[in-house]
Amino acid sequence: MAQRYESGCLPCTNCCVTVPQDRHYAVERFGKFDHFLTPGLAVAGADCCGCCINFRSITSRIEQNLIVVSTKTKDNVFVTVQVAVQQSVIPAKVEQAMYKLTDVHAQIDSYVSDVVRSQVPLMLLDEAFEKKDDISNAVQDKLTHEMSAYGFAIHKSLVTELTPNAEVMQSMNEINKQKRLRDASIMAAEAEKIKVVKAAEAAADAAQLQGEGI
Repeated sequence: MAQRYESGCLPCTNCCVTVPQDRHYAVERFGKFDHFLTPGLAVAGADCCGCCINFRSITSRIEQNLIVVSTKTKDNVFVTVQVAVQQSVIPAKVEQAMYKLTDVHAQIDSYVSDVVRSQVPLMLLDEAFEKKDDISNAVQDKLTHEMSAYGFAIHKSLVTELTPNAEVMQSMNEINKQKRLRDASIMAAEAEKIKVVKAAEAAADAAQLQGEGI
């Protein structure tokens, strides 16, 4: 959500400018904010060599931040949490979005890190996996409340990844592997048991029929 300075569409003057549909343009006179321009060709006023009028712009599109936070769970497992945040400028608050924050991404990063590091340590590792939506909702509530004052709307906050450290991942994979092997052994034993029972039943039936002289 970086801002940038723009130039007019005529050489050596900023008296007029072409405003794209997907950006908000602010007109500054001698460094002071004056007004916003609508998309299309706009006349900003009299200017000489860009000394009187400057243009500053910010995108109106929805942008996405990816924030990675390291923390630990209640059972002392270190995890890396990746959160995707989608935000855009509130049309009625473009002035705040342009002039209040120096670095929007850094501010969002700070709020997300604060929420994740206050939520995840209250959960066991299994709970953290089960309650990713709760973490996402907590992040969205915090950002929606805080970023509105700076002119930004938060459309969605999602926990896209929750990854334990490598040793824990290896242990979890080994546990799952052993569980699958145990389940396979139990199923094989059950199948063998059924075969033995069926064979015994068949032998008993044959003996009974033989005893009856059939």
